[in-house]
Amino acid sequence: MIPRFIVSALWAGVIALDFTGFGPFMVSQPMVCGPIFGWLLGRISVGVILGGIVQLIWMDVTPVGVGIPFDTTAVTLLAVYWATLTPHESLSQIILALLIAVPFGYLFRAMDFYARRLNTLIVRRIERVSDDHLPAAMNVGIIGGLAWSWARYAVFYAFSMWAGERLWTRLAYSPRMTWIDQGLTMAVILLPVAGMGVALELFLLEDPEGRLTSLRHLRLPGRRRGDAQ
Repeated sequence: MIPRFIVSALWAGVIALDFTGFGPFMVSQPMVCGPIFGWLLGRISVGVILGGIVQLIWMDVTPVGVGIPFDTTAVTLLAVYWATLTPHESLSQIILALLIAVPFGYLFRAMDFYARRLNTLIVRRIERVSDDHLPAAMNVGIIGGLAWSWARYAVFYAFSMWAGERLWTRLAYSPRMTWIDQGLTMAVILLPVAGMGVALELFLLEDPEGRLTSLRHLRLPGRRRGDAQ
């Protein structure tokens, strides 16, 4: 029987293609990929909780242009995988899985950085192909690039799920102090609140000049700056 982490990694590789390889169709957004991956693992509620939390906290993280952002897709998928290892997960275990997954967002970002350097070398080789064979070379390069992206994501996810599962087994099943369990449970409420603060900040900073202009029009007629109150 194929191990659970390998099957999960293969699906995670498909979802991750939308992040930088093929798309974007917004499938890799935490709010979307969390419930989808949770459904694939038979625990859609875990995916909804984790996907919503990650989406709110890292709402401003988007792969735009040549920038390589923090990989929120990896954080979501790994956290959902580990949180669904137990037969009946608790809220504290869901947050614990999220805490373990956060560093992997930086690891996958570094992986994308070096993968793009390799992709650049491949593109330069395609540029050397003669004009007669250039369309075929580009098709082969695109298909091969997608296959390579899926393979590297699947391998990285498989290794991360396997390694994190060892750590998860030690932390999630070991006796926990009551105040730690209570703190992790409270984080389920506090983290979305912090995420709403991020969303509010993005909304207020979107066009501050325009908002100031609209507020000036609300002044009463005849009132000038410096007039006596």
